[in-house]
Amino acid sequence: MTKLNYMLTMIDDTYDAYGTLEELILFTEAIRRWNIDAVDMLPEYMKFIYKTLLDVFNEIEDDLAKEGRSYCIPYAKDAEHKVIETYFVQAKWFNEGYVPSMEEYMPVALISCAYTLVITISFLGMGDIATRRLLNGCQISQRL
Repeated sequence: MTKLNYMLTMIDDTYDAYGTLEELILFTEAIRRWNIDAVDMLPEYMKFIYKTLLDVFNEIEDDLAKEGRSYCIPYAKDAEHKVIETYFVQAKWFNEGYVPSMEEYMPVALISCAYTLVITISFLGMGDIATRRLLNGCQISQRL
């Protein structure tokens, strides 16, 4: 969980303060692909972030597979994707000088605050408590 929270902070800062819109488009596309081959399309500084994120998820997936709980990983990846998509939406708004209405902003903010992601990834280390039913509940609460 610590590694994923660290990665989340790095990615959030990249979207909020460091990446250009063009770079963020590339990073968002790489996240959508979720494949190491997508690293080649990224600027140098983003390659480290992207590779590390994939490595952390692979490490967790290996650990969960040993416990017979590989079914948890798609939920965590889906939550990660959704948060990053909302980071991109917010970065686009900022770069375009667009101020969304509260009605438009709130569904995005509810996902970008990453509480559902943090809850989902925390369940990864909780053994049998993290059932498919429980993880489905996390997923439902994170819909746009």
